[in-house]
Amino acid sequence: MEAVAPVFSWIDPRCRLLVLVRFISLFLFLIWRVTNPNLDALWLWGISIVCEFWFAFSWLLDQMPKLNPINRAVDLSALREKFESVTPSNPTGRSDLPGLDVFISTADPYKEPPLTTANSLLSILGTEYPVEKLFVYISDDGGALLTFEAMAEACEFAKVWVPFCRKHSIEPRNPDAYFNQKGDPTKGKKRPDFVKDRRWIKREYDEFKVRINGLADLIRRRANAMNARERKIARDKAAAASSDAPVADAPTVKATWMADGTHWPGTWLDSAPDHAKGDHASIVQVQCQQNCTIIIVCCMGGRQAIMSSVVQTFYTQRSLDIRSLDF
Repeated sequence: MEAVAPVFSWIDPRCRLLVLVRFISLFLFLIWRVTNPNLDALWLWGISIVCEFWFAFSWLLDQMPKLNPINRAVDLSALREKFESVTPSNPTGRSDLPGLDVFISTADPYKEPPLTTANSLLSILGTEYPVEKLFVYISDDGGALLTFEAMAEACEFAKVWVPFCRKHSIEPRNPDAYFNQKGDPTKGKKRPDFVKDRRWIKREYDEFKVRINGLADLIRRRANAMNARERKIARDKAAAASSDAPVADAPTVKATWMADGTHWPGTWLDSAPDHAKGDHASIVQVQCQQNCTIIIVCCMGGRQAIMSSVVQTFYTQRSLDIRSLDF
C-alpha cells in the first residue's frame, strides 16, 4: 500500500558516468586476471580470483539501486479503500486496520519534565489513525503523583488538540514543536477558519502549560494542607480522650494526597514505608478519551514482567470492551 515516485532531481549524470567507468575498468581488470594465471601458485591464484569475482558482484549489487533511486510513500487512499471502505465482509465500513500500541516510559518527573511526556502523548494521540484502534501505555517506574496528574491534564487537553490536528492536518503534532517552529503557520492551509482556530488552541495550550508547570506546587500545598488537617484531627481526638493531661502533637505520617482526598498509593513526596521509589504499590489506571484508550502504569519493579502482564490482559479484552476492565 505505497506509492512509488522516481527520484531524478538530485542525481548528477556525472555520477552515473563515474559508475560506468568503474564498471568497465573492473570488467577489463577481471578479464586480465583470468587470462593471466600464476602458474607457480595456481591454488592461491584461484582463491584470489573467486574473492575478486565475489567482491565485484557485491559492488555491482550495491551500485544498481543508486542508478535509479526511488522514494516510497504510504498511499493513504489505497489504505482507506482496502481497510475502511464498505465491503460485503465489512458492511458498516468500520476500520479493519490492526490495533496500534505505543509505549511511553518515564521514571522521574523532576528529571524528565512532565510537560515533555505530555507533549509526547499528545503527538501520539494526534496521529491520523482510527482512534478506537489506538492504545497508549505510559509506564512510570517512579510511581509519582505528578506524572499521574500531568497525564490526566494531557488527556483533557487532547479533547481539543486532536480535533484541531485532524481538522487542519497539523504537522508536527507535538504542540510544543508546532508552536515553536519558524515560518508562516498559514502556509498550505485552505480553511478560512484556520487562523481563528490556531489562536484559540494556542491560548488553550498556554493555559495547559501553566497548569502542568504548577502541578508540583499544587500537589505539595495540597499535601501540606491535608496533613495539617490530619494532625489537627489527631490532636482533637487525643484531647477528648485525656482532657486533664497536656496534649502533645500526635505523630502523623506526611502523606501525599490525591485530588479526591485519598492517599496516593505510589511514591510520596516524603518517603515512607510502602511509599518510596522502588517500594510502592503497582498502579494501573485506564483512561478512555473519545474512544482512545490510555493506560497509565506505575511499576514498583520488574517493569518488563508487569508490562507484559498488563499488555496480555488488554490484548485479551480488546476484542470485547476495554471499559469492562476493573483494576
